[in-house]
Amino acid sequence: MVDWFGKRNFIVQRYQVADARIRDDIRIALVSDLHSSLWGQEQSDLIAALAAENPHAVVLCGDLFNMRGRNANTITLLNALAGSYACYFVLGNHEYKTNDIDNVTASIRQTGIPILSGDSVRISSGNTGVALFGIDDALGGEERQQKQIANAAAARRDDVYSILAIHVPNAIESYLQYGFDLTLSGHTHGGQVRIPNVLNGLYVSGQGLFPKYGGGQYDFGDQVLVVSRGLSKKPYLIPRVFNPAELVIVTLKGIG
Repeated sequence: MVDWFGKRNFIVQRYQVADARIRDDIRIALVSDLHSSLWGQEQSDLIAALAAENPHAVVLCGDLFNMRGRNANTITLLNALAGSYACYFVLGNHEYKTNDIDNVTASIRQTGIPILSGDSVRISSGNTGVALFGIDDALGGEERQQKQIANAAAARRDDVYSILAIHVPNAIESYLQYGFDLTLSGHTHGGQVRIPNVLNGLYVSGQGLFPKYGGGQYDFGDQVLVVSRGLSKKPYLIPRVFNPAELVIVTLKGIG
């Protein structure tokens, strides 16, 4: 059956990032912008895809919830993942736009998944450990967000590979000064419309037409940004043209 709106299936998009501090590979799944969409009965398709990748950690990078409607599909996924993986939630704009952030955060914590709000955790594999820092969306307060980033930067160490997880990538140039090796983001929905090798997204909120960071991997010297095009089927009436929903897997590898 032809997938006219690009929302019948999702792909697994894989990236590799190399660094001398990585001794044993670390696989990180980036799940973003689900907007309570359903992928298979009780999220079975998405759960199976994650199981096949066997990530060391799952970063839930915001907008898993949708600002309108029920979010039962999101809770189903969170409950399924919490018992199988080390999962970490970063709040996005839609979590705040529900205007019920206290209940949203309570429902996340009830699944056993921690919310990173300026906090850091260690992700390990064999002889390698990396630091993951999570930052709230600016809708939780811009001053608060900037304080979280500054505090995370102060805790970052040059001898430990560092990852910044933040929902919106639009201000990446201002984050580079803090020295995080890898930034993980979502929000863009891939710019909705893509033309391979010509147009990497038509429109992104906060970036406007022809966004600079519509989705994919962006290199800034030794620093890397990975933007997920997300798993959203919403809004239902706006197609994803040449822009399939995606589960992102980032593998950190050593050099040599």
